[in-house]
Amino acid sequence: MTHTSTHIRFRGRSFPVLALEPEAPIAGWFERIDACLERSPAFFSRKAIVIDVAKLGLDRDSVAELVDQLSGRGVRIMGLTGVEPSWACDELPPILTNGRSISPDIVAAGDEEVAPLTPGERAAFEEIAQTLGGGGGNAEEQLVDPVPERNASPLVVETPVRSGQSIFHPDGDVIVIGSVSSGADVVAGGSVHVYGTVRGRIMAGAYGETRARIFCRRLEAELLAVGGYYMTADEIRDEVRGRAVHARLEDETIKITKLD
Repeated sequence: MTHTSTHIRFRGRSFPVLALEPEAPIAGWFERIDACLERSPAFFSRKAIVIDVAKLGLDRDSVAELVDQLSGRGVRIMGLTGVEPSWACDELPPILTNGRSISPDIVAAGDEEVAPLTPGERAAFEEIAQTLGGGGGNAEEQLVDPVPERNASPLVVETPVRSGQSIFHPDGDVIVIGSVSSGADVVAGGSVHVYGTVRGRIMAGAYGETRARIFCRRLEAELLAVGGYYMTADEIRDEVRGRAVHARLEDETIKITKLD
C-alpha cells in the first residue's frame, strides 16, 4: 500500500518589486505617469508592482480609486503598503508591511541571489525615475536608499490581529499582545508569541529557521508552520486544542506540547 504524504513544504522568500510612490497633487502625478506610458507603453507590463501611499494621507475610498485608475492604465498591482492593515478588503490589493528599500544591483532572496539589472532594465528605471521624480541622476539615487542593517529586534503588536490582517516580520520574533483572529496571518523569521487565542495562521521560522517556536495562550489555529513545515487544523490533537501550548519542529514534524 502506497502512503501519500499530506504535507506540503513552503518557505517565506523575498523578491524584488517595483514600488510606486504617488505624490500630491495626484492629478499632476498621473500626468507624469501618462507621459511615461506614452513613451514606453510596455514599461509596467509583466512587472511586480507595489503601491506605497504612505505620504498621501488618503482615506480608504480614495486609495481604492487610485488603485482603479492605475489598473485602468494597465498597471497590475500585486500589493499595497503605507496603509493600516485593518483596511484589508476585497476592493484593495493585499496589504503588505515591513517592506525595505534595496539596491537594484543585487537582491538577496533567502539564500539565493537575483541577477543584476540588464542595461535595458537599468535604462528603463532611469527613465521612470526622471519622469516621475522630475530630476536627473542615476536609477540608484532616484529609486532606492542604502540597504539598512538587519534588525533582529522583536516586533511587538499591541492590538489583536483581526481577520484579513497580515503581520510579517522576516528579521526576528513577533510578539502579539492579544489574539489572532480566524483569517489573519502572523509570519515571522523567528519565533511567534501570542498572549491570547490563536484562531488564524501562524508561521514561525519563515525563512527556514528550524529552531523557531510558537507559543500561545489558547490554541484554536487554522494552520501552524515552523521552518517551512506546516500542520492544518484537522491535524491538531484534541488534547491540545483550547490549551496554552508550545509548538516546535522535531524530525520534520511539528510537535505541540501543553504549557499547563
